[in-house]
Amino acid sequence: MEKTEIYMRPRNPHSKLIYITGMLWNILNEGLEKTLAQVGLNNSKFNILMIIRFVGGENGIQQNEISKQLLVTASNITKLLDKLEIDELITRNNKDGDRRVKIIKITEKGSGLIDKIWVDYNKTVNALTPNMTDDELDALTDKLVTWYKDIK
Repeated sequence: MEKTEIYMRPRNPHSKLIYITGMLWNILNEGLEKTLAQVGLNNSKFNILMIIRFVGGENGIQQNEISKQLLVTASNITKLLDKLEIDELITRNNKDGDRRVKIIKITEKGSGLIDKIWVDYNKTVNALTPNMTDDELDALTDKLVTWYKDIK
């Protein structure tokens, strides 16, 4: 079977979309995991570091906010943060005045790891979106964001 025929298996257009989305996710995930493995990261750890660095900034971010950004449970985030803390890529401290709330900050080592992999990461992302113009990518992204908001 040719690669271009793969999406033709399900006949229902909704099923086709779900099927090809799953197929794409597998390819995208595998490609990004290979790149991130060069610095000992996986997609989950990388995404957490990116949220801490760029959403949290210098002030850090509350642990529950990371869960909301990634749409994962608090217990899953805790396990991932434990690993990142052991690797000295993040710090966790109690919020002033409320010990129940943890503020997560990225360390210099964590920021350095993002900087180190950034060029290769972008090359991989670009390679995973071949033959598409910026306008086509923007249009596809807009459709996917609309779909996401509709089913969220």
